[in-house]
Amino acid sequence: MTLISSKLRYLLLFYAAFQAIQYGLRWKHYDISPKQFKGIAAKAASAPTASQSISTLTSGMRSYYDPIMPRHIEWHAMQLGGLSLRIYPIITAFTEFAAAFSTPFPTSGRAGFHWANTTCTVLKGKVSRFNDGTQDDTSEAFSSGMAFRHGQFESYVYNFEKDTFVACYGRGFLPFSSTVHCTSGISLGEPLSVVKFYMSQVQNYWNMASQTASRIFNHYKARATGEL
Repeated sequence: MTLISSKLRYLLLFYAAFQAIQYGLRWKHYDISPKQFKGIAAKAASAPTASQSISTLTSGMRSYYDPIMPRHIEWHAMQLGGLSLRIYPIITAFTEFAAAFSTPFPTSGRAGFHWANTTCTVLKGKVSRFNDGTQDDTSEAFSSGMAFRHGQFESYVYNFEKDTFVACYGRGFLPFSSTVHCTSGISLGEPLSVVKFYMSQVQNYWNMASQTASRIFNHYKARATGEL
């Protein structure tokens, strides 16, 4: 009886934490406009080469979000449930991210469950996917310029063709998504690539935290001085 009550208590605590995080995500201020990102990604998809697409994506994001972007952005290895990808982290924070993904060779795998809603635009190449949570055997395919959405806790098997580049923006509780990256990297014997990636993102997290703190300070300062 004691064991059951203990498990029930932990279950209730987990449920309360889940609801609290969901509430916070619903009412949180976000720095990136999904509509703006989609427009920038669509323009990048029209560039003639993959390198020009990434350059257009980066410059487009800097024109709106330069203060919260790192000075230097580079590609990193990323493993997601069998998907061997590279990630180009434009903006990374605890509740939102903007990044490009690419692969020089065909790769497929389950991307994993994510506590986030993500919208992606194919810049170059082709992405196909299959929803393994339904009885339907139909797969979806997206080519250059097309967009698709990966919803919160949805599960898909993805296939990236050779030389595919995708730009994505997502909002949610992103530390949850880190478990997929970390466990996939460790299981494939690449823990150092995981460590290198997150060490490189310290500046991103610091920039976002500084911007948030500054915004909160200015808000309450304006209220205290009667400007609001």
